[in-house]
Amino acid sequence: MRVRRAPWDGLAAQAVNGRKRRASCASAKRAVTSAVGARVPWLLIAVPAAVLLVFFVLPNALLLSASFLKSEAQELTTTPTLENYAFLFTRRLYLDVFLRTLLVGLAVGALDVLFGFPLAYFLVRTRSRFKGLLIALSLAPLLASVVVRTYGWYIILNRFGVANDALLGLGIIEDRIPFMPSTGAIIVGLAHALLPYAVLSIMGSLNGINPNLESAAMSLGANRTRTFFHVVLPLCLPGIAGGFLLVFSIAISAYATPAILGGPATQVAATAIYNFIVVILDWSLARRWRSC
Repeated sequence: MRVRRAPWDGLAAQAVNGRKRRASCASAKRAVTSAVGARVPWLLIAVPAAVLLVFFVLPNALLLSASFLKSEAQELTTTPTLENYAFLFTRRLYLDVFLRTLLVGLAVGALDVLFGFPLAYFLVRTRSRFKGLLIALSLAPLLASVVVRTYGWYIILNRFGVANDALLGLGIIEDRIPFMPSTGAIIVGLAHALLPYAVLSIMGSLNGINPNLESAAMSLGANRTRTFFHVVLPLCLPGIAGGFLLVFSIAISAYATPAILGGPATQVAATAIYNFIVVILDWSLARRWRSC
């Protein structure tokens, strides 16, 4: 005896089959999406990695390899040697240059973080309608050439400059002070030139801190000092570290400012490399400096 099936039984079966097909299609799409998503980060990394390899790693590797070659009559030979490094690390003059370069980098980084943090905090927290203009003005020094800004400090700091004239006029000093050439003049010039970089880095970190965290800390009895040291500063450490490292790396490789404000008597690594290449014509020593 044949059992007649109700018409809605067929519709239910079709609905079940449709749901199964949609579920299988959705799972297949998820699998494809996850596979593509897993490949995309590697593709995004591959291009910049290739650029860094070709234009940064390989040139520096060539410079490093040349520092192990002997130089005769201002020409590189194929003879490997360690005399270049022995010459560098056994001369007090070049050790002083290394220490001066490190001192300049550390001092400039510390000064820019110290002076850049209050400015960055003000620019992030201000509610003024001129906030955009204030940020533009704080970054305006980047629009001028570093040489122009350095010559501005040259006019201020030289023996017959504005600083000496002002101190003489106020009666603070009796004779003119040679502020430059000196390591201090280099630090001042670089700190002024690189301050916007520290401000930008710290601003990026401060923008990620919710202002309500400070309000909550003060509502629980903390004063502004404790709120700063226990809430704001720990959360802002990545931006401070990034700004310091950025300024430090630019300062130790700067040439124009040390050459103008320091002169031949106050050499840093960049000016020493220039002298080896252009004046002494000893490329192996210059490459050794560059590799260090």
